[in-house]
Amino acid sequence: MNSLKRKVKHPYFRAFLAGEGKKFEKPLLGQTNYLQPNCPFPMNPQYKPQPPLSDFAKEEIWKRFIETGQSVRELGTFYGVSIKRVEAILRLKKLEKDMIQQGVPIQKNFSINMEKMMGARSHRQEPLTEMLPKVGKPKFHLVDEGKKFTPEPLASLQEQELRKEVIKPFTLEEKTQQQLQTTTVIRKDSEITNRRFKFRFKNTGEDNDITIRDQDGTLLKVNKLSS
Repeated sequence: MNSLKRKVKHPYFRAFLAGEGKKFEKPLLGQTNYLQPNCPFPMNPQYKPQPPLSDFAKEEIWKRFIETGQSVRELGTFYGVSIKRVEAILRLKKLEKDMIQQGVPIQKNFSINMEKMMGARSHRQEPLTEMLPKVGKPKFHLVDEGKKFTPEPLASLQEQELRKEVIKPFTLEEKTQQQLQTTTVIRKDSEITNRRFKFRFKNTGEDNDITIRDQDGTLLKVNKLSS
């Protein structure tokens, strides 16, 4: 803070550092250090976010899902987090495990220190699902004027529509569009390697070709989507 004071020339900012800004010289480990209590943005006092979920709790969610087979709803109920958040945690944890197997370094120390400054907790209080109702499109079925239409065929049609809208159970093995792509190796350059990232380049012309630069320097061309 002293070195910062020497560099700052604006008198108003120097006054802020000497007065109200004094408390920001050192972080408060285990809790937040906002400008106002529980309010990160003074111009938006209605926004009061909950502390983030700790990585320890996320790891427990992963273990319960993999080892004991608990459902996403059960995990969300136990930890007080929404179903969408549980699904996101599981997908990110799977990505983390895959990166560790590939030898990619994980910034655990950074995560630990950020949790201390953000006051991370092992439990939250949020609804399992969004409170807004899911409103779909109105359903119409054309019927001839002279055709006799009874409640039985109507119920059959409604059941068919409902079957189309059934939500698939959550799974980590669901293949994405990228996983279904077939590729052809264009060339490989061992001098152009990146252990952390894979780059995708898309041609915005008529062909819309997609090229991928893999972590090991391999340049791949995406051919098509396999069925």
